Amino acid sequence: MTGEKLFEFALDLLNLRKTNGELPENCNDMRTRATNIINICLAECAPLNNLLQNRTDNAFLDITGLSETIPCDELLAVSVLPFGVAAYLCCDEDPVLSRLMENRYRTAYRNMQRASKAKIRPVTEVY
Repeated sequence: MTGEKLFEFALDLLNLRKTNGELPENCNDMRTRATNIINICLAECAPLNNLLQNRTDNAFLDITGLSETIPCDELLAVSVLPFGVAAYLCCDEDPVLSRLMENRYRTAYRNMQRASKAKIRPVTEVY
């Protein structure tokens, strides 16, 4: 998924898409902030991404533009990040909606974290 697609998902969560399918012109300020907001969310979700991908290197995940592919687990990018991006995008304009999106972001994060903790491993006798 690209940064642009993630940005559009977040705007859809905020119900900002016009009925003709286009994004309004007044979203340009949000587009300007979107890359940095996506990077903030990627940093917040890095531990979960490492868990999902069985990584231990704690590599810094970021993008430099919305045309780039989001460098994380696809399920994380689709089901958790849009809520975080939406929460940050609207925090100045609608604090109530921002809190709702943040709560959904945190809930989605926790649910994915809980679901991914279980691992099947061979049992080793210790006696």
